[in-house]
Amino acid sequence: MREREAAEGPPIPPAPPAGAGQGPGPGAGSAGPDSAAPGPVRLDAFAPGGRVYQAARDLYVSETHHVRPAGPLAVVEPVLPTDEAAAEVFVGRGTERREVLAVLDPAHGATGMIVASSVAGLAGIGKTALARSCAAEAVGRGWYAGGAVFVDLNGYARDPADQVMPEHVFAPMLHALGFPGRPAVSPAGQAAQYHRMLADLAAEGRPVLLVLDNASSTAQIADLMPRSRAHRTLITSRHTLVTRGSRTLELGALSPAGARALVEEQLEFLSTGGTRTRQDATGTERLCRLCGHLPLALHIATALLARDPDLTPSDLADELARARHKLDVLDDGERAVRAAFELSYRRLTPKQARVFRLLPLNPGPHIATDAVARLADMADEQAVGLIRELARAHVVERVGNGVWRQHDLMRAYAIELLGRHGDNQGAASNRLIEHYIALAADALATLHAEGPATPFRTVEAALAWCDREHPNLQAAISMAATFGDDDGALRIQETLIAVHAHRGQTAEWEAAARTAVRFATEAKDHPGRSRALHQVMVALERGGRRDQAVEAARTLLRFQHMVVEAASQAGHPLDCQRLLQHAVAAVAESRRLLGESEDRLLHTRRADIARVASARRLDETFQEIGPRPPRRPAGPTAEEEVPEENFRGSVPRPPRRPPESAAEEEVPGVAAEAARWARRALERLPKDSSGDAHTVAGAAPAQMAARRALSLVPEDLRPEDADDWRGVCALLARFAAARLAGGPISRDAGRIAQQDWSWRVLPHVASTYEIAVQAYRRVNDPAAQVRLYSDLAEESFQSGDYPRVVKCRLMAAGITEAMGDEAGQGEALSAVAHANLLLANHEEAARFAEKAVPLLAGAKRPGPAGRALTTLANARYSLNHPAQALSAALRAEALTTSADDLQGRVAALLILGLAQRDTDRADDASASWRTALRIARALQDPYLTPSTESFLKSVGHLLG
Repeated sequence: MREREAAEGPPIPPAPPAGAGQGPGPGAGSAGPDSAAPGPVRLDAFAPGGRVYQAARDLYVSETHHVRPAGPLAVVEPVLPTDEAAAEVFVGRGTERREVLAVLDPAHGATGMIVASSVAGLAGIGKTALARSCAAEAVGRGWYAGGAVFVDLNGYARDPADQVMPEHVFAPMLHALGFPGRPAVSPAGQAAQYHRMLADLAAEGRPVLLVLDNASSTAQIADLMPRSRAHRTLITSRHTLVTRGSRTLELGALSPAGARALVEEQLEFLSTGGTRTRQDATGTERLCRLCGHLPLALHIATALLARDPDLTPSDLADELARARHKLDVLDDGERAVRAAFELSYRRLTPKQARVFRLLPLNPGPHIATDAVARLADMADEQAVGLIRELARAHVVERVGNGVWRQHDLMRAYAIELLGRHGDNQGAASNRLIEHYIALAADALATLHAEGPATPFRTVEAALAWCDREHPNLQAAISMAATFGDDDGALRIQETLIAVHAHRGQTAEWEAAARTAVRFATEAKDHPGRSRALHQVMVALERGGRRDQAVEAARTLLRFQHMVVEAASQAGHPLDCQRLLQHAVAAVAESRRLLGESEDRLLHTRRADIARVASARRLDETFQEIGPRPPRRPAGPTAEEEVPEENFRGSVPRPPRRPPESAAEEEVPGVAAEAARWARRALERLPKDSSGDAHTVAGAAPAQMAARRALSLVPEDLRPEDADDWRGVCALLARFAAARLAGGPISRDAGRIAQQDWSWRVLPHVASTYEIAVQAYRRVNDPAAQVRLYSDLAEESFQSGDYPRVVKCRLMAAGITEAMGDEAGQGEALSAVAHANLLLANHEEAARFAEKAVPLLAGAKRPGPAGRALTTLANARYSLNHPAQALSAALRAEALTTSADDLQGRVAALLILGLAQRDTDRADDASASWRTALRIARALQDPYLTPSTESFLKSVGHLLG
């Protein structure tokens, strides 16, 4: 079994590679309003965690919402004063509100921290509403001159990896509070800046209010706590958090009187002049009781009364009682909220219900009315009416002018309905992504002051839109990339780059540009990658990091090798010309920073461009990297006529090479001599006995001949002479492969022969491979070097020489990184992680697996990415981090499932079961192991099936 087919680490059985077949995508839903042909987003492409989306309940939406290029998304919002915040009825919490405001008052001498939690984890009890109301009132009273901010920590996310931790909050918090400088690169540096800024604000007498919503553990909040008593922190949680110096306020359900007051005031707010609650006091009290006296359920029930003037509280209570009866499996609080949800949903019109179900497809925390229109495929005027009706029904809430969001419990309910009703999520998601792409392009054009008129009349308007939509744009980027629309992700990302560049935010500018490099690589957009690499260089230069900017210029210059090669293979002359334009501009920009320090490489790139331009008869006098063309359907349009196949252009011939010296004229003769020595190496391998050919003594004469051939290959070979030596390299590679064939032969010969091969012969064979690698290095053929290192690594793996595996794969990883081959780099690093796992170097295994996963995921390699995650899960588990192992194993299982990699899925399920067992999820562990056993037995693999059964016996899942 080859190395890449092996298990991800003990005790998980090995799994051979799977094909690249993809399962159904979200576009597989029933026909309906969303049944139009999908746009550029390829929803059947690899999506982490992908399944049959229409049947997966919240799986599709949770991926869209949470799979992001850079971890959990922390959205830090300013707290608006009461007179500017969205109006809503808030009653029944007078005592709690006074208690919170007393602590928030900067003049208060006690602790500046209060934790509002719910009794027994009760949902819908109004923690966030209380926090928002008190914070808005405090800001309205002018208490917080330093600023007041709100951030949802997503502490109860389905996957622990989606919880927002302090390291995700520092940078956006600094920006929200008006940090004047550039945030540090590392989280530790950002934390220092954050606390230094809070200390400075306290010294200036400018207190700050932090509202940390939805925290599930002290780990999410501890590092964010201000160290000065001048500041205040308001935390909400479903459970009581024990935090030093804090005051705890546990919220229970409203009192009967408070619940009735909420219904009466809310009904008056929604429908003035209503007297139904007073006329039917008994029914109102029963309605409140069936709502569990929970604010969320009460708001929804009141909205139902307001929408139907003929509906009495008693009638609604009867309906609610029937709905609750269907939900006896839930506890009282869950039943009350869920029953209210169902009654409210039943009263929506078909169009309103469809919009309600589709809203969770928006990947960000809020959605504007024009985005609702695109999501539902309707006119803006129609969308305005529908979203306002949904707000009246209290199933969405207004958070700004034309901006809306759903309560997290309501969103979860909509997600469930979305899966149950079979809406075509793919078409709706396509429309929404295209909407964000189009507006991002308009904002970019406005910032660059180019192109036709856009909806943004001024640069300030474009920047304001980008600020408001920033979390949506970030999430839309992830959504597009997740479903294979890397071009769309790149276009939005380029707008964020322009925003950061316009504001001189060099750290964010650089980070955004590096992300764009990845998207352009995935999209195989060579001009886009040139632009992104150039932006990395300029951001570093503007940030005063000269040395790093120079290295970025080298990277940009090296990448032009791929650009020029793509130009030479372009099918259409216009495509070739565009690629060469970018290469010429990139070379010029690189030289601006490099000067003549890379004169040889600069000369090589110019010669490459001239060679291709001459071969394609193109004009090579290109000046600058131009703006990217607008996104349009594939194929020629009326505005852009595709030139005929006999396209011609006047091109200056490449400069004639100067006369060669006598030594240079002898190069072909020297190459021929080197080839003779390389053939002699092959001939000197003993042929009468295959065993002798693979011993150190038997191969020694052949090895000497190979070294002689290498000595004749010039170390300073010019690129234009490389072809003369490729035959020599190929012969040396054949010689190395012939020697490597001793591995399988020794394994067939028995244990003693195998040990002799592994301990004595393989190191000698490795030196043979190094000869071939050096030859290919001198002719500048990195792909061949990678193949050689990979072949040697696989044989080393089979021979149990794991340290050599690590060495070879690391060499391959370095070469592929320089080539820009992220898939190859990811596979090499994954193999390094696996070998370290087998060596029990668990921390190293985890480190390299974490590097491999984003590279493989970005290259659309779900199977290998899933296996790298399985390695990571094994390493984390061995390091006694079961929660981290659980997160990695969940992702591994989802990826291998999406790739139809059954062997890889078995491996993922086995470590997933271990992690679930050790995190008190025994039932889930049994289910995972049952699924693994079923798949393994169905495959009837001679190795995988018995290995799986043996493992399950060892953990007690199967009887011996």
